[in-house]
Amino acid sequence: MEKTIEPVNFNASQDLIEHVGEIFDKLVKFNDRIVRADIYLKSLTETPQGLKKVDVRIFLPGRDIFVEQEADSFVSAAQQAFDRLKLLLIKEKEKMKR
Repeated sequence: MEKTIEPVNFNASQDLIEHVGEIFDKLVKFNDRIVRADIYLKSLTETPQGLKKVDVRIFLPGRDIFVEQEADSFVSAAQQAFDRLKLLLIKEKEKMKR
């Protein structure tokens, strides 16, 4: 699976990018037809809490899956996005078997 991780309007540390990448590397276990994953990290400075947002678009043959999650940290938002994507990818794989 090809993967792009892009911080939007801030400079992310290499450790953060690697950690987020490791989280999403596990997605191929749930659907081996994933072509590419685009992951965007956004710091929501306009919110009083300073929330972090992770947007993920998964490209499958003939279909894309998009998930966005907000949390107090990028790692937490990435993990929540991973959990949602896992369920969606399993459902998509079951549809393909029919």
